[in-house]
Amino acid sequence: MSDKNSKVLLEINNLKKSYGNHVVLDGIHTTISQGEVIAIIGPSGCGKSTFLRSLNLLERPDSGEILFEGENLMDMAGEKQGLFHKKTSSEKSLNALREKIGMVFQQFNLFPNMTVKQNIMLAPVKLKLMDKEAASKRADELLERVGLSDKADTYPNMLSGGQKQRIAIARSLAMNPSVMLFDEPTSALDPEMVGEVLHLMKELARDGMTMVVVTHEMGFAREVANRVMFIDEKNIMEEGSPEEIFSNPKSPRLKDFLARVL
Repeated sequence: MSDKNSKVLLEINNLKKSYGNHVVLDGIHTTISQGEVIAIIGPSGCGKSTFLRSLNLLERPDSGEILFEGENLMDMAGEKQGLFHKKTSSEKSLNALREKIGMVFQQFNLFPNMTVKQNIMLAPVKLKLMDKEAASKRADELLERVGLSDKADTYPNMLSGGQKQRIAIARSLAMNPSVMLFDEPTSALDPEMVGEVLHLMKELARDGMTMVVVTHEMGFAREVANRVMFIDEKNIMEEGSPEEIFSNPKSPRLKDFLARVL
């Protein structure tokens, strides 16, 4: 868990994003420190996932700053010129920083023609962060970590949804990220599979992984997060400790939201 002396990993200043005339984010300010577990809650369509995906520029904000370890990602996000353009030095720097910001999606995005172990090894080898021998050893360690050592040579279509999501988390961990972003990681799972994924995420939190989690799982937010953000009406309407958010909400909008979901 973070404290006041923790290193700030991400600083977000005046972040704005629109789709045409539809404003989704309107001037978000916040910081994310090393070791924090932040749960982002709010009604469907409020901009939670857009905000999360902006943190590593999977969504390109219209304006504002996203500072990761002091580097402004927005300065590195040059416009792409055509499909096969030559990468600029700023884009290469952006990609290098992105390697430190892991992402786990609702859908697992595993390559169906590769085994579980090959899926985990792919990015570190392709990006030349590890040779095949080191990546193989790391994959074995991660498979043990997520409780799926016996699935190394299995193909994704033979796995349950919960197993696929645990493999997706292992794949992200293979890059040794500083921060992990989770975009509703249990929303595509059958109810009986949710627990195994949340259990793994709790273990990561206990081990000190910095995590930002968009979630509908209020129990997880209350038990594991050390800060909860309530996003609605294009901004962070309220944030605080789980105790403050769930037991003493200040805004009528948050009170109404909690009354509907708890």
